[in-house]
Amino acid sequence: MARKLDDILKELTADQAKAAELIYENDILPIGKRRSYTAIAEEIGVTDRTLRNWRQLPAMLDYKVAVTSKYLTDNRTRVMEALVRGCLDGNASHMKLYMQTENMLVDKAEIEVKAPHVDPDEVAAKLASIKARL
Repeated sequence: MARKLDDILKELTADQAKAAELIYENDILPIGKRRSYTAIAEEIGVTDRTLRNWRQLPAMLDYKVAVTSKYLTDNRTRVMEALVRGCLDGNASHMKLYMQTENMLVDKAEIEVKAPHVDPDEVAAKLASIKARL
């Protein structure tokens, strides 16, 4: 279960929390508009190395997950609208994703054995044969 943002922020210093916010905002920008980590570090008043080390802190990683989850929850309607629009435009990946989110498509495989008697050694040999071909 994802941790709550308030709990995560209690583990970060004020500078680390600011860094987490700036890094998250930077990451969601289009690639050409993103700032360097050096520029973000300068804004906070730390070195580039410090910022890179902070990025690896569990609380910093949890921050990104929590904020992303909140954003998706807050924007679920817009996200689903974009997904449906992609489906209507004929995008097969969007169609598959939509069907998965609606539990209409589940990846599963079923094996039905019709033999009256199953020899476990024969099944193991057949599986080994299949695995060898992969």
